[in-house]
Amino acid sequence: MIDDYNEDFLTLQDGGSLFYKTYGNSSAYPILCMHGLTRNSKDFNELAEYLSDEFFVITVDQRGRGRSSYIEDHQKYTPKTYISDMHELIQSLNFKECYLIGTSMGGFMAMTMSAMNSVLFPKIVLNDCGPEIHQVGINKISTYLGKNESFESIDEAVAILKARHESNFPLLTDTDWKRYCTNNLKINEDHSYNFDYDQNIRVVYETAKLNLGDMWNIWEEINSNIFVIRGALSQLLSESTFKKMQEKENVISIEIPDTGHAPLLTSKFELDSIKAFLLSN
Repeated sequence: MIDDYNEDFLTLQDGGSLFYKTYGNSSAYPILCMHGLTRNSKDFNELAEYLSDEFFVITVDQRGRGRSSYIEDHQKYTPKTYISDMHELIQSLNFKECYLIGTSMGGFMAMTMSAMNSVLFPKIVLNDCGPEIHQVGINKISTYLGKNESFESIDEAVAILKARHESNFPLLTDTDWKRYCTNNLKINEDHSYNFDYDQNIRVVYETAKLNLGDMWNIWEEINSNIFVIRGALSQLLSESTFKKMQEKENVISIEIPDTGHAPLLTSKFELDSIKAFLLSN
């Protein structure tokens, strides 16, 4: 169990709250980590700990996930809301600039934020996401998003989720699968388990998914240095989009073999590669 961090909540201007954790020395250069659509800050536990010897790392639960507040108006579960929340968090921490690490949805947020202000965000890491989303991946998310699934035990959850996602992670051990699942589950009073996110995020996703496919105009506006990570088996970031992204002057990239959407950022290769990029001149 990683416990070398501090926990805090930020009260937002609209009355909502953000839960976040900080790792490392607050005087070090800051990094903000943003998770995927149905995930939470626990996905960055290992990465944040690994980077904390050189950086001040912030991991955050987006609203409607984990320990952050849910939004009563479900139509506000949008990137616009999440990005506004991130700017409030950055301002509250008095950052003049910071690096961004984003997985999936968090990566789309990082692209948009850096396109708006590459001076504030001089380096971004995009984990299995890009300016074009493969339709196969969009459709797959729709098959399980917001279904309000309940599991009688952790073992049942692991069995079901392993069957659903094993094609993305064929090399994970049973221990890996348990960690992957428990990071995204909450226990109920009757000792059953549910996913740790507001099931109503599905409302906006179903409305918006037809317009998720093209962010090339945003991509062209990014002047930050970009590190792109792709899972070689990914159904969200296609091989053709990945190759096209590499044509941009300020992009470097790696591909993780035997991994789909999204790489877990826990292997030595992934951790070392990210740190090397962030430390480079």
